[in-house]
Amino acid sequence: MKNGAIISKDLINQLASGDQKAFRSFFDKAYPLIYRFTHYILPHQEDCREVVSEVFYKVWEQREKLPLINDLKAWLYIITRNEAYHYWKQKEKNHTFSINDLPIELAVDPAANDAGIIEEEMVGVYNQAISELPDRCKLIYLMVREEHLSYKEIAEILSISTGTVEQQMHIAIQKIIAIVRKSYPALGVNK
Repeated sequence: MKNGAIISKDLINQLASGDQKAFRSFFDKAYPLIYRFTHYILPHQEDCREVVSEVFYKVWEQREKLPLINDLKAWLYIITRNEAYHYWKQKEKNHTFSINDLPIELAVDPAANDAGIIEEEMVGVYNQAISELPDRCKLIYLMVREEHLSYKEIAEILSISTGTVEQQMHIAIQKIIAIVRKSYPALGVNK
């Protein structure tokens, strides 16, 4: 979602001028992206909705600046990250939860045959491996694999170096391979 991809310049300009219909259209287009990213950081839907609401409030507050933003998607990710971490810290003061509680699920079409059962079991092992990754490692892995972001984009969004992104991806892949090997030693997964 670069400024011209899903959200047109015209829509951004209308939003910047305070057009509420343009804001609604922007909301409809950007909501799935922002919600999904928030859900990588916060495990509960109601928490995600709170953060997403705050993100859109910030968008509305800063609407006049939108036409000047070169990479709207990165800007939205950064605001979302900041709001989610702020929310997490505030909530953590009251009680704790772990990013490891994230419901990471891959879509599996349950088949009525053995191949479907085996595939579902393998997806379960993969999901378990992802859930066991350290917090930052998991977030980066999901941003690469699920959001299809480049290392450079992730580095910018998380305010880290591309080398750190590469290192975290290497750690994630090694840990996932190790867990898959434990569950399926006969597969001979290569390093």
